[in-house]
This record gives sequence, C-alpha cells and structure tokens, in this order.
Amino acid sequence: MSQGPTVVVAGVGRFGALHARVWREAGARVVGLVDTDPGRLAEVAAAHRVAQTDRDLAALLARQPADAVVVASDEASHADLAVTALEAGSHAFVEKPLALSTVDAQRIADTAAARGRQVVAGHISRFAAPMARMRARIAGGAVGTLCVLRLRRDFSRAWYASFGDRVHPVWESCIHDIDLAISFTGRPVRRVVATRSAAAGEAAPSVVSALLEFDGGVIATIESAWLVPAGAPGTLDDGPLALDGAIVGEAEALGLGGVIKQRLVSDALVEWTGSGAQVPDLSLWPEEDGVVGGALRREVGYAVDVFTGRRAPDVMPLREACWGVATAEAIVSSLDTGDPVRVTAPA
Repeated sequence: MSQGPTVVVAGVGRFGALHARVWREAGARVVGLVDTDPGRLAEVAAAHRVAQTDRDLAALLARQPADAVVVASDEASHADLAVTALEAGSHAFVEKPLALSTVDAQRIADTAAARGRQVVAGHISRFAAPMARMRARIAGGAVGTLCVLRLRRDFSRAWYASFGDRVHPVWESCIHDIDLAISFTGRPVRRVVATRSAAAGEAAPSVVSALLEFDGGVIATIESAWLVPAGAPGTLDDGPLALDGAIVGEAEALGLGGVIKQRLVSDALVEWTGSGAQVPDLSLWPEEDGVVGGALRREVGYAVDVFTGRRAPDVMPLREACWGVATAEAIVSSLDTGDPVRVTAPA
C-alpha cells in the first residue's frame, strides 16, 4: 500500500463523522461512506466531499475498493461489517468493542488471517498519553512484580437515560478498562465474578463491579457507575465531539516494588464560566492548531502505519482485543447468573 491509504467509513454518526475527519487529517483519502440513514449519509458526504456512498458496505466496496474500512457503526454490526471489509480485501479498523461475542471475534481473526489483512480494534485508552506511559512503566519494572490493578470509570447519569441501554454497559464502559487491564498485564483473563445494580433504572445495569483473575496471578477490579450528577464539572463539553456531561475515572497499578496511579480527569486545567465549571479533557480528542490531536489522532496514525506496513501491530494486537471480548462476555454471563465464570480466551 502506498502513502495516503484509501478509506471507507462504515457508520457516520457523530463518532464516525469524527473518524472521517481524523483519517483525512492523518493523510488518508476517504473515498466512501456507508450508513443506513440516507439523510445523515448525505450530510456527512457533503461535509467531507465524498462522492461514493451506500447503505450497504459490500455494494460500495464492489465499485469502490479501499485499502481500509473504518467500522464506526452500532456495536451489534461490528463483526459482520469487519468480515465484509476483510473479505473484500481491505484492512479493518473496528471501533470498540471488536465484537459482542467470542465467536464473532474469532470469526474476524480467522478471516483476517485467511485474507492476509490487518485488524486494529479502536481501544482509544491505550493511546492516551498517561495510559501509554503507565503501560510502559509497568513493563519496564517500575512497580516490580505486578500484583493488583484497580480501574474505575463513571459516566453521567444523563447519558444512561439517553443511550445507556443501547448496548449492555459492559460493552460501552467496562470494555475500556478490561482492555487497559489486558494491556498492562499482557495476559488473558482466566476467571471473572461480577455483580450489578439497577440504581439508575431497570433498562440495563447502571452499576457494575467485576473481579478479574489473570493468567499469571494478577487480580484486577473493574468498576463502572452511570451516576455522575448533572452538577459535576463537564469534561467533554466542547471540542470536535462535544458531549454534555462527564467521564470520571482512575487507574491504579500496585506491585511489590511500587504503585502507579492515574486520574482520567485532571484538575490541572479548570474553567469557571457563566455556564458552569468544566475540567476539559485534553487527552482523548482535543483540537490542536485546527486539527484533532490526542489519543484519537495517535490511534489513527498507528492504524495507518500498521495498514501501510510501516510498523507491526504491537500496541493493539488483535489477539488482545479478542481476549477483551471473551472477558466482557464472561462478565455479562456472571452478572446474569451471579456465579464465577471461567474464561476461555481465543488463541
């Protein structure tokens, strides 16, 4: 593949449209857009000057081949769209989660291997600078023998009301920290036990707490609560993807030789204005000198390099994304039954 890979974006909601922008800014050529909403499709195509659009990915790729497909559609469609892209000869960038079942994750991996294509899962937290440093320091022995991980990510309660039941919250919020725990250990999870609460409503569990036992002995706790009140300082209120609300989280690694702690929201920058208080997130997708930067830009740049053969898929190995799917699936099962669940990680 030459410089400036051609890209089709499948799913052009708010995040898909942001992907179209960031891939262009990273040097890719967006040659096609796919979505089931014709109005949204026309709007984003006009904004990004893309001529080829379709409701069906296979149909579009038949007339407009692409080096890569960015899958940014609803979670339930990720596996089928990824396989469609791979079978058409394209690499695939798949927003998190890679799939909603271990079977589908393995189907993606098997198709990628058979077609000789690369798959990058969109676990953006791996590319946030603080998390990347935390991973590097753990790998470099800064905490000695790693023993325990504690990861927490809380969302605004208003988000639960608007989209909290679109997909099980384990796949929406916990999957980020499942993936971080896997990246910090480099090992698959062997057993999970989880509990939940419907504190914010009955549509889906709004509070989840899970205990993970890793191959090798590390223990991790994963917690998520969609209970941050409306009065909390906003973290994503402006920028290229404005969300009215907050994501609040922490990550902690404890070893025999040290401890590393990281807060998702830092009070190093606080804004008090007539509209309230904000603690702007500067790590995910801040706008810098007119382009999108931060973790999203690094993630897309990494994917471009992997797809063009300039680097190995070392930061986000497909195998580890499959481990994350197997772990999330086991947590959902444990939440349903209340029992511990053994995890059979894909090879």
